[in-house]
Amino acid sequence: MIDFSKTISDFRTRVPAAQDWAYFETGSTGLVPDFVYEGVRRYIDDRYLKGGDSKWVYEKETVGTLCMHQRSKEAIAEMIHCKPSEIAFGLSSTHLFTMVTECIDYAEDDNIVTVQKGWIGSRFAWQKREAEGLKIRYIEPDNGMVTVERIIAVCDEHTRAVAVNLVESNTGYRMDMDALGKFCAEKEILLYVDGVQALGSLEVNVKKWNIDFLVGNDYKWMMNFCGTGYAYISPKVQKLISHWGAGWMSDTDRFNTAKDRLQLRADAGRYEIGHQHNDGIYGLGLVATQNNRLGLSSIENYVCGLADYFCSRVEETEGIRLSYDFPKKNRCQIVPVKLENGLQVTEADFMDAKVCVHIGEYDENEEREMRIGFHYYNNREDIDRFFAVLRKGK
Repeated sequence: MIDFSKTISDFRTRVPAAQDWAYFETGSTGLVPDFVYEGVRRYIDDRYLKGGDSKWVYEKETVGTLCMHQRSKEAIAEMIHCKPSEIAFGLSSTHLFTMVTECIDYAEDDNIVTVQKGWIGSRFAWQKREAEGLKIRYIEPDNGMVTVERIIAVCDEHTRAVAVNLVESNTGYRMDMDALGKFCAEKEILLYVDGVQALGSLEVNVKKWNIDFLVGNDYKWMMNFCGTGYAYISPKVQKLISHWGAGWMSDTDRFNTAKDRLQLRADAGRYEIGHQHNDGIYGLGLVATQNNRLGLSSIENYVCGLADYFCSRVEETEGIRLSYDFPKKNRCQIVPVKLENGLQVTEADFMDAKVCVHIGEYDENEEREMRIGFHYYNNREDIDRFFAVLRKGK
């Protein structure tokens, strides 16, 4: 039986590693809560000790695999404000993103607008298409920022799509999705969004923001084991994607091995070609359910409140400074900082204090950068422990 936390303060007890560590590396890899671990372990034990397919345990009942898939889609759809029929699962967010880079026909005069130093997964996918002749217009960040105004300035009558990260991985810059979504909708430009660094920690509304395509993954803010991606695919984009293949999961009548001819499903499930990463899908659904019960607005307020507290501590502490100074609307739960020259502190010092962080190499200014991420399994005491280590390095 799955037991979900009723409040954010209660949730920390469900994450064993968070009770021992002040963990700030969720932007790279998140911690796993007990109900995901126990659910996946139950699946693995059943496969190992009993064989066959596993049954999936929920609060009031146990269901089969296809029903579990649907429940996970329903939970994710509720989390991002869309329909379950508009959700598809895949190997990773990057794998799913190639549906819009590789499987949509772009005309000879079309161009795509994206960010020069955005996350390499989607950027590399566009670079492949650029080498094949598709026109890609890159916007260079200015002090970590790519404003909506600068995106609009680059678009023209031949711009087919704008592709952005909701939150930039390296900088923590949060795109103004209200303004960008309104512009793209008015100009009938497709809007593709990588939501990996936002989904699970920030409130995301694909309908309100006029997003046409959005991808997420499982192992960061969604607190799952690595190997599952998911995508929101709007009905408009579903009609544009040239299907790259098909299999039994793509059919309207899955598990009917007596069928002679394929009949593609009418929803986004048509892109799920073969057997899925079931334990990953199960875990994603459980975490999405937990997020929905706590409320994404409450989660966002909590994690951004931690970021604000952390920034206030930075301002009063010598030897550390914020890497960027973004407007409040562009801030989020990821905060990069610089350790100034002369501050004698190492990763080993943090590890000894059970503070999990990564420190970059010295740059041209003899400073080292750190990216600090705040999940709702963090609290202010974690932040205080971080600064206690800094005090010893002065």
